[in-house]
Amino acid sequence: MRALLLLVALAATAAAQSLQWKDSTVAIEAIEGGGKVAGAFRFTNTGNSTVRIRSVPASCGCVAAKPAKRDYAPGESGEIPFTYSPKGRWGARAYRIYVVTDEKGVRPYQLRLEVTEIRRTDSAR
Repeated sequence: MRALLLLVALAATAAAQSLQWKDSTVAIEAIEGGGKVAGAFRFTNTGNSTVRIRSVPASCGCVAAKPAKRDYAPGESGEIPFTYSPKGRWGARAYRIYVVTDEKGVRPYQLRLEVTEIRRTDSAR
């Protein structure tokens, strides 16, 4: 019975989410000395009403994200552009970008930015 209730609750939550993401995970590479890296998370409002994006905080100060605009009508597509500033920590890391909307009862959307910082070898300089 509990499993059935959990399934119903999850289905109701999923149905309430209006923004459908092309990809909720984006992978990028940052090369030593290459500067900031930019990208975007793309989405479509598949709901029946306009969705307002209130804020887009990230899990690290090295990631800056801001919506192209705030309000998206039903059927309208948009994107959340981001910029990653390399930190000089070589290897793979993952950061979260949260999209907070005005949708009632919907938790912030969680997007994942996977970053691989690559150190140049002396021969590549």
